[in-house]
Amino acid sequence: MNNCLPGTHSKGEYRINYLGLVRCDSIPNKIVPNLYLSKKSANTTEIKGNITNYIPFDDSLSLELNLAVKDSIGGWKENGFILKKSKACSAFKEMLGNAWNKVTEGAGLYNATCPFSKGYYNVTGIDTNVFTSINVPKTYFYGVYKLRLTITKINEVYCCFILILDIKRPWETD
Repeated sequence: MNNCLPGTHSKGEYRINYLGLVRCDSIPNKIVPNLYLSKKSANTTEIKGNITNYIPFDDSLSLELNLAVKDSIGGWKENGFILKKSKACSAFKEMLGNAWNKVTEGAGLYNATCPFSKGYYNVTGIDTNVFTSINVPKTYFYGVYKLRLTITKINEVYCCFILILDIKRPWETD
């Protein structure tokens, strides 16, 4: 993984506070996430809502993650880290790793494989703690980040949403 503004933030093991989840600017998406964060308890945040697929979510699509870091005056420093993957469904499954089943089951998909069919998926509650086991580096730079996830096909955006994340030292309190 590329460094994100080395020298401006210290780096180490982390925990994540999920601060927000929103759709990108209104565009006519073919995969429509209507998701939100729900605080279940002091230590548990869930993703809830629904996703409507007007097209299958498959490997003909591409996946892009773009991480922006919040700077010292409250603005966003864009493109701190960019990850582009073809074969979106398989890439998503690979990235989720051991969390795949818990995430897909949270959307009502049991024993899920790629592709996901067109349809409406009710997301009843995905505990964000499941994301501690995904295939990403286990150390990173501390700070507040805006993670934009975009699904495209031949440069046309089919889905886009943003997560606001606070990457903290494990012992820091909220």
